[in-house]
Amino acid sequence: MNSARTKPASEWRKYWYLPTAAAIGFSTIGLQSYGLGPFVTHIEAEFGWSRSDVMLGLSLSNFVGVFLNILVGMVVDRFGPRHVALTGLVVKTGAFALLGTATGLLFNWLFLWFLVALGIVLVQATVWTAAVATRFDRHRGSAFAVTLSGSGVTAALAPVIATWLIADYGWRVGFIGVGAVWLLVTFPVTLLFFRDTRSERRKPAVDAEQAASPTELPGLTLREGIRTLAFAQLAVSFVCYAFYNMTMAANLVPLLMETGQDQPSAARIAAVMGIVGIIARLSVGFLLDRYPGNIIGGISQILPVIACGLLLADLPGIWPLLAAMVAFGIATGAEMDVTIYMATRHFGLKAFAALFGAVITCGAVAAAIGPVTAGWLHDLMGNYDGLLILVMVVMTIGSLAIGTMRRGPAAYASVGH
Repeated sequence: MNSARTKPASEWRKYWYLPTAAAIGFSTIGLQSYGLGPFVTHIEAEFGWSRSDVMLGLSLSNFVGVFLNILVGMVVDRFGPRHVALTGLVVKTGAFALLGTATGLLFNWLFLWFLVALGIVLVQATVWTAAVATRFDRHRGSAFAVTLSGSGVTAALAPVIATWLIADYGWRVGFIGVGAVWLLVTFPVTLLFFRDTRSERRKPAVDAEQAASPTELPGLTLREGIRTLAFAQLAVSFVCYAFYNMTMAANLVPLLMETGQDQPSAARIAAVMGIVGIIARLSVGFLLDRYPGNIIGGISQILPVIACGLLLADLPGIWPLLAAMVAFGIATGAEMDVTIYMATRHFGLKAFAALFGAVITCGAVAAAIGPVTAGWLHDLMGNYDGLLILVMVVMTIGSLAIGTMRRGPAAYASVGH
C-alpha cells in the first residue's frame, strides 16, 4: 500500500481496529521479561540456584534472536505479518507455560528458554508495526504508539497476575496460567482483526489501495539501509535500551523487595511502570506526529539515569520508588516507538521489517548479555547497586546516539517531518 493515497483524516476512521488488535497481540512480547520477576525467588528456593542461574535462561532467549530476527523480518516483508503473528502467539505463550515443567536441571531450563526464544522472534515489534505502517502515514506515530502500548499492558498486569497465581497455586501453575491467559485473549483478536494490505491482496481489490503490492512500497533495500549512519545510530541506541530493558524488567520485583517491600507490594509498585508506560507511549506517539523524533528519543533515554540515581540514593518512603517507576515507565513506553518511527522515516517501508530486524538483532546481543550480567553483579555484590550504575552509563550513551540523529529523507517523511 502507498499510505499517502489515504487522506490523513481517514486513516484512523478506516483502520482504527488494526493498531488495537496489534497492541493486544504485541503484549505477548513481554511475558518473559515482565512476567519472570515474581518467579525468581521461588525458583531459587526450589532448585538451590543462584540469581545468575535463573537469569541465564532469559539471556539465552534473547541471544537466539541474533540469528533469527533478520530472517523473520525478511519473511514478513515477503509474505506479510499475519501468519507469522498467529504462529508466534501459539509458540510464545505455549513455551512460557512450559517453564512450569522445569526439572531443576540447568540443561532442561535452557531448553525450555530456547522454545521461548523461538516465540519471541515471531512476535517481535516488526511483525505488528509492519502491518500498521502500510495503513498509516500521517498518523503513523500515534498508530505505532497504540500498537506498542501492548507491552505496557504486560508490564502492568503480568507481575500482578503471576504473583496472585503463585500465592494461590504455586509457581508451576503460575507459568501455565499466565501463558494460558495471554493466548486466550490475544489469538482470537489477532485472527479476526489483524490484517494489512498484503492480507487483503488475496481478496478482490476494490480500490487502488488494496491492489498495491509490497514491491510498490518506497524505501531502501536491506543492503542500502545497513550502510547508512542512521542505521548505526539506531543500532547503538537500541543496544543500550535493550540492555536496560531486559535487566531492569526481570529484576524489578526482586530489586524492590530488597528495599524492604514484600512481594505483593513490590509487584504493585512495579506495575506502576507498566501503567505509566502505556500513557507515555500514547503521548509520545502524539508528539512524534508533531516534533523531531531524535529529540524525543534523547530525552526519554536519559530518564532511566535519573531513576537509577533515585534508587541508589536509597531515600526513605515509597515516593522515591514510585518516582523511579514513573521515569522507567516513560522511557520504556517511549523508546520502542521512537526507534521504529525513526526507522520508517529513514529507511522507508520496502525492507522495513528486515532492516528493523537487523536493529533488533544488535539489541538482542545486549539483551542476551544483560540478564546474566545483572545476576552476576547481584551475586558478586549482594545488591543491585552495580547494575544501577552500569545502566546509568549505558543509557547516557544511548541518549547521545539517538539524540544526534538527523532528519530522514524527505521522500519517506510526511508533512511536518
